[in-house]
Amino acid sequence: MLIYGRTQPLAQYTVLNALDALKRLGFDGVEVCFEAEDMRPDLIDEAMGEAVQQRLADLGFTSYSVGYHKDYTYDDAEYERTLRAIELTPSFGTDIFVFSGAKRRTSDQAEWNLTVERTREFVKVAEANGVILAQEFEPDFIVGTTADLLRLFEEIPSPNLAANLDLGHVFLCDPDPMQAIHDVGTKMVHGHVENMLAGIHNHRMPDDGDIDMGQYIQAVHDIGFTGGIALDLYNEDYEQVSPHAIAYLRGLIAQASS
Repeated sequence: MLIYGRTQPLAQYTVLNALDALKRLGFDGVEVCFEAEDMRPDLIDEAMGEAVQQRLADLGFTSYSVGYHKDYTYDDAEYERTLRAIELTPSFGTDIFVFSGAKRRTSDQAEWNLTVERTREFVKVAEANGVILAQEFEPDFIVGTTADLLRLFEEIPSPNLAANLDLGHVFLCDPDPMQAIHDVGTKMVHGHVENMLAGIHNHRMPDDGDIDMGQYIQAVHDIGFTGGIALDLYNEDYEQVSPHAIAYLRGLIAQASS
């Protein structure tokens, strides 16, 4: 299991400088986030992907992903940008594309059907480009629990549709988090990690909250996951707190593997 840094919390930097910072901080890998203004999918091209790929290689990163977390159900422009982001993914030298979705508005069948229809289009583009989509569920989203995620997998059966499992979201949204991790199993291709207080969707340091993080890391290890889990923090100075978070998570990973 590898600990990734995300470029999104380093929005004060250009993407290339953010990669330099993540290397200095000691991360094993990177989630390159398209949410930054200099990385919007409708404004960049394959040349940007090649530049990022080269910088990652120069820094010695061999494991990384890209991500774009936007409302693709109700926002047509973001739907189109997400399609473009999936197409661009191979130019960044990775086959993992992380995405989420939209907050529930109606909670009816029409809302679900529209989400499935648009996700199915993403899968078609992913299959054509050799990309694995890592869907993340979030509290109060249309895809808002592990059960929703598994239902989506049933309705769109494809090896190119998998899971980005956010451990804090599992804690908040699933009645039996350990069973949820087990149920996702090998469909987990990417992860996010942070702690939470019970009932409150607020990302906290991995060692500060109500989640027994060692138990969660053990569960992820037990399903055979060896990919990247990205530190997903917004409230802290990412550069200041990352070394402590990395050391803490490495200790838990080592314990799970022993």
